[in-house]
Amino acid sequence: MGRKPETRKAEGSGPGGDPLVEGVPSTEGSPWPPWARGLATAALAVHIAAVAGGALGVPPSSRLQRWFADLFTWHHGLFDQGYAYRYYAEPPPTPLVVATLHREDGGDETIRLPERHVAGPPMRRQRQLALANALFAASRPPRDDHDHDHDDEPRESWLARSYARHLGRTHPGTASVTLKLQQHLIPAPDRVLDELQESGGPFDLFAPSMFTTPRWIGDFPCDGS
Repeated sequence: MGRKPETRKAEGSGPGGDPLVEGVPSTEGSPWPPWARGLATAALAVHIAAVAGGALGVPPSSRLQRWFADLFTWHHGLFDQGYAYRYYAEPPPTPLVVATLHREDGGDETIRLPERHVAGPPMRRQRQLALANALFAASRPPRDDHDHDHDDEPRESWLARSYARHLGRTHPGTASVTLKLQQHLIPAPDRVLDELQESGGPFDLFAPSMFTTPRWIGDFPCDGS
């Protein structure tokens, strides 16, 4: 007959013990081999150090803090999180993608990325911010005027075409997509104080004056091109 597995008995078990704990097979040690535990520990240590370095390296910071943060530049680029620590430390204006979907029936629908209210976990909004930042970085600099001539279109990046193609697939009945970029500005503290004193109400962060003029990126047909 085989040997019965050892069982552990909860402290204080017996007449007043917990019957759910009694008779549970003993699990001494970890099911992971030593090399796997060491690898997981090293990966967690590097990630924790990178997160701390990204937060410490944001100006104002010392030369030592910036040196430590630079050690993990590859890590921030790998996970696309190099800008996630700048929200509350001199943040730049937030890029916004404004997509106008032109329907086959003649109607239009406007979609903004990132949306003001994103359902689900916060990581979804973080992803939308990353997509808007990527398109903003890939787009060409703005012209002197915001009008465009279809005979002299700017170079359409593959990223903008992929955005438009995805919108066309996820919104059936869309004939074409017009993409524009604008920025959501950060108000200066003195402006916020002045408006609070004048109006006596809350400062409107989404007032039209808080957004730059949309810059045209391109018109994209939803035919797979």
